[in-house]
Amino acid sequence: MSEPLVIVGNGMAAARLVDELVKNVLGRYAIAVVGDEPRLAYNRVLLSSVLAGETASHDIELKPAAWWRDRGVTLKYGCIATEIDVGRRELKIAGDESIEFSRLVLATGSTPLRLNMPGAELVGVHTFRDTRDVDLLLALAARKRPVVVIGGGLLGLEAAYGLAKAGTPVTLLHLMDRLMERQLDAPAAALLKSLVERKGIGVILNASTTRIHGTTRVEGVELADGRRIEADAVIFAAGIRPNVGLAKEAGIAVGRGVAVDDHLQTSVPEIFALGECAEHRGICYGLVEPAYEQARVLAQHLAGKAAAYQGSVVATNLKVSGVSVFSAGDFIGAEGSEAILLSDVGRGTYKKLVIADGRLTGAVLIGETADALWYLDLIRTRKPIASIRAEMMFGRSLALPSKAA
Repeated sequence: MSEPLVIVGNGMAAARLVDELVKNVLGRYAIAVVGDEPRLAYNRVLLSSVLAGETASHDIELKPAAWWRDRGVTLKYGCIATEIDVGRRELKIAGDESIEFSRLVLATGSTPLRLNMPGAELVGVHTFRDTRDVDLLLALAARKRPVVVIGGGLLGLEAAYGLAKAGTPVTLLHLMDRLMERQLDAPAAALLKSLVERKGIGVILNASTTRIHGTTRVEGVELADGRRIEADAVIFAAGIRPNVGLAKEAGIAVGRGVAVDDHLQTSVPEIFALGECAEHRGICYGLVEPAYEQARVLAQHLAGKAAAYQGSVVATNLKVSGVSVFSAGDFIGAEGSEAILLSDVGRGTYKKLVIADGRLTGAVLIGETADALWYLDLIRTRKPIASIRAEMMFGRSLALPSKAA
């Protein structure tokens, strides 16, 4: 008889875990997926494309309904998990339903931060995180009224781009001195800023927002230096917080995220966590690729195979506000490392490769990212690069012509 395996969350991490499970242990587990969003799992990375009108909402679904059904997966979406009864091995769902489990996986993701400031409760203050937010922002964009986006990381840039592409005047405010400071060095961030501004988005750096003005709805925002920016709406995109409430109430150990070991197991045996809600060796990644790596390891572990998660080389490989951006590894450059640079501001391209001990340890690419995955493989595998050092800046086809052909 199949063991009941319940996954809480129906996002990208959960979908990848199910995909890996059916490859490794088809038939061993009766899999049920419980998610609070009222739709099939979708590619969250493409939300800005939906907002910009470049992609239809139904086109970002990761798997069609038939895929889940054909693999015997029970889907319960639009359902809120309210409690984990560790002793009885039951997951309780709003509406007094409960599901028994032999093993439970938390893939509860994260929620967007809403900054604590005067006016944050006004009508017209939104976040940008899921398809429900996109529906609200699409209605907002149709009004063509000025909007302020707070946060110059990936989410903020994507929200700003989607709104601007839809014809909305947008001002992006960022507290730090450069955009995407966790993924880009200063020159790359400066180039990205200029490319974003070319798309009609106003960008203000070192911008500390102190309050949102309005009586019942948003009328503008005020900065610490006294400047006031008129706006009909404000979008918070200043970070995320792992969803740990369900685990914490069940007595499962949490830090910033749900604490897991190298098998992705929590402090409670046979209860696991992965993705944005998980904290491994003190790190919450908040990115798609680490979640996929965790899903692969967890599926192998659940199949009884020897597998351990050792952490991830953090990499970003996306279109940010319509601009191709890639970064991985030590892109700043630790002491003792050296950097090779290639910059063409006119063409909107920038490339930086960081080398230490004869190996590629970090990279940043703006504009031209065709060789991003090759660079990432060099970083992850720590292959010596002495034989290709002179050509590697110009891409795989020149560095490895016979293999590229």
